[in-house]
Amino acid sequence: MNIVKEITKIKVFKKKPIVLMHIGSAGSNFKNWKDIANCSVLVSVDGNKASRNQNTTFLKEINDASLISNKNGKADFYITNDPNCSSLLKPNMEFIKNWYLSHRLVVKKKIKVNTISINDFLKKNKINYIDWLVIDAQGMDLKIIKSIKNKIKNNISVIDIEPGFFNFYKNEDKISDIFEYMRKNFEFNEMKFGKSFRISNHKVSKLEKKLLFMTERASKIYSNVTFLSNKTNIERINLIKLIYLLNQKKFFEAREYAKLNLINKNYKKKLINNLNLKINLKKIIFIFIYPVIFLKKILNKDDD
Repeated sequence: MNIVKEITKIKVFKKKPIVLMHIGSAGSNFKNWKDIANCSVLVSVDGNKASRNQNTTFLKEINDASLISNKNGKADFYITNDPNCSSLLKPNMEFIKNWYLSHRLVVKKKIKVNTISINDFLKKNKINYIDWLVIDAQGMDLKIIKSIKNKIKNNISVIDIEPGFFNFYKNEDKISDIFEYMRKNFEFNEMKFGKSFRISNHKVSKLEKKLLFMTERASKIYSNVTFLSNKTNIERINLIKLIYLLNQKKFFEAREYAKLNLINKNYKKKLINNLNLKINLKKIIFIFIYPVIFLKKILNKDDD
């Protein structure tokens, strides 16, 4: 049974579909939202070219090439060799030149663009709430989040952002500032990493490049960080947080969260029973594969 799809059938989502917004969506396939697409509105925005979903059927899609910023106005937009690295912030080449990925951030041209605040974008598209927000705005993530009206921001269930650890862009958001700000209304849940090598790619031969990628560990340079609303008294938020945990296959956490926070008894018991079935299935699989896991652990002891 697909528990996520069962959750999407709950009445609260029939009245108000889930609003999924991705700022900086170029290259995204939205597969992580496929199980909730049937009751969701997808808002895909990117200043280069908004991704158009080809695999999943949403209730409605808004694909827009606006440049969302923290305010309306005119600004410089830096188009880089890798379009996914283009930004309203200027790449800090003095620092980047010492990294393998430096060629991706070389500015091809600088153009003047019109920017729109996220609030005006939402108003223009008649959107008055967001449930799940993803931002990949090349150093602008926190500025955009701060600018969202509290009425909307305080009812977002999930926020995914992509802060960097180094100053690849001038005046980019610091990850420490992001955590400090987000802790007011959100709690940290997950972090994944993007990597590169702190070495100029002009200084290594083809053979050395192969050795580099095959034998050495890259440095962590940016992260995909997920924050969940710290509210537990709003059933819609609780259900969307539960959907997120299930998407991440965190079944034990999902069961615990459902037990503690779901209010409606009509579907709470059913969801917990379905989660118990998932966990029991995992137990059975684990019993069968445990000898293999144990053997691997013994063999890898010498590598520790």
